[in-house]
Amino acid sequence: MNKFLLKLITLLLVLAGIASSCNPEPEKEYPIELSFTEYSLSETSCQWINLPYDEKVLIINSKTELEKYISCTEGSYPPIDFAKYSLLLASGKVNHEISKIYVKNLQQLSSKEHKLDVEIGFYTDNYIANNLWNTVLLVEKLNKDSYFELSVTLKETKTKIIYPIQKTNQNIVSFFDIALPDYPLTSTCFFTTTYYDACLLINSISEFQQACVCTDVLPEIDFDLYTLIIGRYRVRNPCYLVSELKIVENNNLTLLIDVVNLNKECPQTVSIDKYHWEIYPKLSDKPFIVKYLFE
Repeated sequence: MNKFLLKLITLLLVLAGIASSCNPEPEKEYPIELSFTEYSLSETSCQWINLPYDEKVLIINSKTELEKYISCTEGSYPPIDFAKYSLLLASGKVNHEISKIYVKNLQQLSSKEHKLDVEIGFYTDNYIANNLWNTVLLVEKLNKDSYFELSVTLKETKTKIIYPIQKTNQNIVSFFDIALPDYPLTSTCFFTTTYYDACLLINSISEFQQACVCTDVLPEIDFDLYTLIIGRYRVRNPCYLVSELKIVENNNLTLLIDVVNLNKECPQTVSIDKYHWEIYPKLSDKPFIVKYLFE
């Protein structure tokens, strides 16, 4: 390479450097809304431990840090790629039963400063001293100098929504698979003296025994902790199925049962019986109302 060409290349490189320094990257305009994904241990045998519950945000950037706050009886927690993501772990205390924890906002206020806004719904009638809460978020990787301000807003919830617990006890599931058969069979264990929609709210073993006429051997349910609800509804279409159940608690307990038609072309028949059963956290002693909501 001749000297002239070498000098020309050097000059061009210098000019490119000068142009770059004269046109720096534009500064970011704050605040910036940050996206996040909620991180949960609900489908695992793991639980959170050693949380400070001090209304501050922990920033977790490695598996080693994370395992200070997680304990698993078996299996493992959902994996996290800490090369790409950071985990935000916020926790605190309130003096009421919590209805919902809602992340209102997650913002970056400067290159280092961030803010997390959390709203906690609570039931004023249900006092629980130092009731612990936490929310965990997965975000794009944060630099090591980042820090968070946590803002917590408390919001009174006047109506309580109660959902059935997950059906995991195989003895109970097997019992009801037989006792409440699918169409075209009908139950010989429950509702043998009624010919209309009915729903049983059962809060004791004696009530369970009275409701069931086909056997003396019943699955064990801890009625100190749980309430059993067994229902029957009559339809003229075998394709109808219960899609969702929930209890709305205020002055009453109202069981809302959404019933949907899975096949619009399903032929109508004579009236047939359909059944459902659920186990709820122990329900309070209030008037009980049932509403079947057909699609």
